[in-house]
Amino acid sequence: MKERSVDFYFFSGTGNTLLAARAVARGLREGGKTVRLRRLEKGFLPFQDDRTALGIAVTVAMFSTYPFAWEFLESLPDGQGRSAFLISTMGGASGGLRPAVKKLLLSKNFTPLGARDFVMPSNYNNTTIPLERNRKKIETMEKNASAFADALLEGNAPWKGGNVLSPLLYRLSRQQWPWKLMRGKYPLAVDREKCIKCGKCARLCPAKNIRMAEYPEFLDTCVSCQRCIAFCPPQAIGVQGKEYRQYRSVEYGELVSENL
Repeated sequence: MKERSVDFYFFSGTGNTLLAARAVARGLREGGKTVRLRRLEKGFLPFQDDRTALGIAVTVAMFSTYPFAWEFLESLPDGQGRSAFLISTMGGASGGLRPAVKKLLLSKNFTPLGARDFVMPSNYNNTTIPLERNRKKIETMEKNASAFADALLEGNAPWKGGNVLSPLLYRLSRQQWPWKLMRGKYPLAVDREKCIKCGKCARLCPAKNIRMAEYPEFLDTCVSCQRCIAFCPPQAIGVQGKEYRQYRSVEYGELVSENL
C-alpha cells in the first residue's frame, strides 16, 4: 500500500463487522499507517489528501450487501488511482459482493488492492448463544485479519473473483422483492411493556425504517440488519412470534463512537 493513511468506512449491524474492521485497522497501524474508522451510513467525507487509501467493511446480506451500502459505494468520487480494499463479515456466502465491488471501484478509478471475507458469529435465529463457538470464530477472524493487513501493507493481498452465479447474486441484491421477502419472514415487533422509549433504535436504523411516536413504529424499508434488536437496552424489539436471544459483539457506545 503506497498511501500513508486510510479512510476506512464500515457498516456493522450487530458489531461483527466493526470487530473485523478494528482488527484490520490495528494491523495497518502497526505497519505505520494512519487509519480513520468511519460509519458508512453517515456518508462519505472528502479525502484529506492524495495519499489516503479507501477501506470498505460491510456485512454480507442476500449474498451481497445492503442497498444503502451499495448507494454509498455508488456515491464515491473519482479515486484518482488511490488504493482501495474490501472486507466483509458473514455467516454463509458472499458470491455477489467481491466481483461487483471491484468492478465499481475500477469504474471510479480506484486501484483494488485486496478483499477478504471473515466468518463471524451468527446474529440470526439464536435460541441460545454459543459463547465458546463464537469466541473461536472471533479469534480466527483476528488472526486472519492480521494476516490480511500484512498483505495489504506488502501490496500482495488477493482479491478473489466470484463464480458464474456472482452476477446473478449481485442483481438479486439490487432488487426490492428479496428484501420485502425478508421483512415478511422476520417481521419486527416491540414489547410496549419493556420499551423505555429511548429512541436508540430509530437513531441507529440505517434504512430509516423506524419512526418514534410514543413507541417505535416500523415502516416498510427494513433490510433485517438486526441493529434495532441487538442494541435495544431492555430487549424490547424482536421478531414477531419468535423467542430469539439478543446478540451483539460490541456495545452501543462503541458503535457510535466518533473516535474509532
